[in-house]
Amino acid sequence: MTAISCVSLVCPVGYTPESAAAAMRASISVFQELLYRDINGQPLRGARVEAVPAETRGRSRLTALARLAVEHIDEKIAALLPWGEMPFLLCTRDAGMPGARINGILSGLEVRGGEPLVGSRTFQITHGQISAFVAIEQARKLLNERNAEACLIMAIDSLIDARSLSWLDSRMRLKTSQVTDGLIPGEAACILVVSKRPILEGALRLRGLGLAIETATAGNEEPFRADGLSAALKAALREAGVHLHEVAFRISDVGGESYAFEELVLAQMRNMRKTRPEQPLWHAADCMGDCGSAAGLIQFAWAEQAFRRAYAPGDLAALHGSSMSFGGRAAAVVSA
Repeated sequence: MTAISCVSLVCPVGYTPESAAAAMRASISVFQELLYRDINGQPLRGARVEAVPAETRGRSRLTALARLAVEHIDEKIAALLPWGEMPFLLCTRDAGMPGARINGILSGLEVRGGEPLVGSRTFQITHGQISAFVAIEQARKLLNERNAEACLIMAIDSLIDARSLSWLDSRMRLKTSQVTDGLIPGEAACILVVSKRPILEGALRLRGLGLAIETATAGNEEPFRADGLSAALKAALREAGVHLHEVAFRISDVGGESYAFEELVLAQMRNMRKTRPEQPLWHAADCMGDCGSAAGLIQFAWAEQAFRRAYAPGDLAALHGSSMSFGGRAAAVVSA
């Protein structure tokens, strides 16, 4: 068994997993004009964490997000975890995407009580939107190979960065005054604990996990059939021992691009073998935009809260991750 618990989530709509999930459930969005402008000189809209000043940029912004995430860990939860002993996995943007440097952003961070956040064993996962899924798969291996009680996964990302925004804008992937079919930038920091047995009350159970590569990306002309996401979802369902029609609801990291919505539909069609009256699809980006490498962990946090607070429409959820520019695809099946 693999148990997953969210211990901290700082995002534009909340500074705890509970408040963020409540806001997403109520479809509360916080989009506003940013200090940045598009190629045509028009203001960009996005969702930022208000506790971090708008003038804070680059690595300083990532550091501030990381610090907020650590500061908002509940003391009772902090007391139950073996800080400093857990292998630490840091999820960041894709290696090929421009953005702020991450070296030193976790330096000196301590959990309440003086425990170090980062232990002696650290790993960096540079797979963008699917980093959470890759990190959980690596955490499962670490738990099996080493005598570790749990692994700590942290994702920090902000698309509210001049380099990231310029890169997206130049590829017409950013929603601007001229491009309506694009993503809205967001930011977040999230911390999960992965363990062989539930350490915290209400933990998720990971039933299945799948990873794949899509050769038809948003930047090439290859025929698009959603082969990557279909394969990842199929692998996750196979490991879970269930069929897609048995899944009650789905959560995705789609940030606003029609290309990504089409992929979700195609992946569903290629894996659904029996009709189902309804299967709701939840999008965190509706409220806070595209949060990059933190988007995956946000899905796990939201699913955990939905099961814990009994508003999930069923016993099983399927989560989806897609790195549109670099081809990574991932899926997971979870339950309470």
